[in-house]
This record gives sequence, C-alpha cells and structure tokens, in this order.
Amino acid sequence: MKTITCVAIFALFVIGIAIPPSASARVSGPTANGIYRFVMSDDDLSKTVEFSATGDERGATGQMTFRDLSGNPEYDPDGGDRPKDAPEFYMTADLDSLKIENNRAVMGGTIRDSSIQSYIGRWVQLVVEDNGDGSERPDQLSWCFCQPEASGWVPQDAEDPRDDGAWSSWWATDAEVKDDQGIQSVNIIPGNSRGCRTFPLSTYDFPEVRGEGQIQVQQ
Repeated sequence: MKTITCVAIFALFVIGIAIPPSASARVSGPTANGIYRFVMSDDDLSKTVEFSATGDERGATGQMTFRDLSGNPEYDPDGGDRPKDAPEFYMTADLDSLKIENNRAVMGGTIRDSSIQSYIGRWVQLVVEDNGDGSERPDQLSWCFCQPEASGWVPQDAEDPRDDGAWSSWWATDAEVKDDQGIQSVNIIPGNSRGCRTFPLSTYDFPEVRGEGQIQVQQ
C-alpha cells in the first residue's frame, strides 16, 4: 500500500511539472465588451452594437458588429426625407486599438464586411461608458466612421532640405493641473494615420438614446 501511495504522489508531481505556468495562471489584459440595443431620439428604428476587444502588447484584438434598421448609419435628418424601404445596414470590423480611462473605453478598427460596399475598408471608432449594474445612469456609447487617409506631400521648408519638423510630435498639458493627461499634437503626415483620430476620453459626448443591454469595461 505504501508503494502505491508513493507512485501516485510522484505521478501528480510529474503532471504538475508538465503544465506550463502560462496555461494554469494567465493574466488577462484590459477588456471592453458588450451588446447594446437602442433607438435614437430622432427615430424609432432599432440599432444594435455588439463588440469585444482585449488589449495586448500589439495594441488590441477583437471584433465589432453594428446593425441599423434605418439603412443608413450616417443619415442626416436635416438633409431631407429618409429613404423608404431601405435595407438594414450592417457591418463587421476587426478591432486593433483599445484605450481605457476609468469607466470609459475607446476602440477602433477596420470594416471588413458591410451591406454597403463603400464602407468596406473604412475605419470605425466606438466609445463606450460602463456605469455598472443597477446604476440610475445607463451605459452609454457613441461611434463614428472615418475614411482612410491618402498618401501625399509632406510639408517641408524648401530652403532647408534637412527640415523634419513635420515629423515632430508633442503633448499639450495644463501646468496647473497635476493629473492633466493633455492633448497630443495633430499628425500632419498624409497617410500616416492608422485609424480615426482619438481624444481624451473625458471629452467625448454621447448622443441621447433609449436602449438596453450591458457594457463592461475592465482595466
């Protein structure tokens, strides 16, 4: 009996060595995910956003799906009547960036599939706010679509062939506010951007919507 016990203990010891630490205790990065169904204040047509993004050493990985029964995600109510019987708009995007500040997250990526062909290849940005379960303040979200930049002329001093000022960048901060995260200088190199322009998350406004669902943001 003693021999059998020793063999069993040895077998468990070997199994414990065989399992790599990364498989048994993997540390997760920042994440943002959720599904939200809502209608805008100027119409009663349902929209749905479903997303999941995880930050990693390369930026982020994830996917976003957007559906809009209005048929046009960038419809301007001041531009005329809404087209009748427009087919449902949908798009899916691969997310490659994620930034989190407190209970807000901004993520961006490239549209890979869409019911409107011209949207494929465009950039999309999603901003969400997680207000927790049971809060009187509902979760919020905002989004935008952006056209990729075309390459072009790089500004340069004609009298100085070594001028590289256009490549410089900086952060503008309030010297009297210790925790001010500041605003980054605008990138003026054509075709150098990799997504929609981002701003400090505290500066984003959210549209008035009536919705339901759950958004989770975790650093």
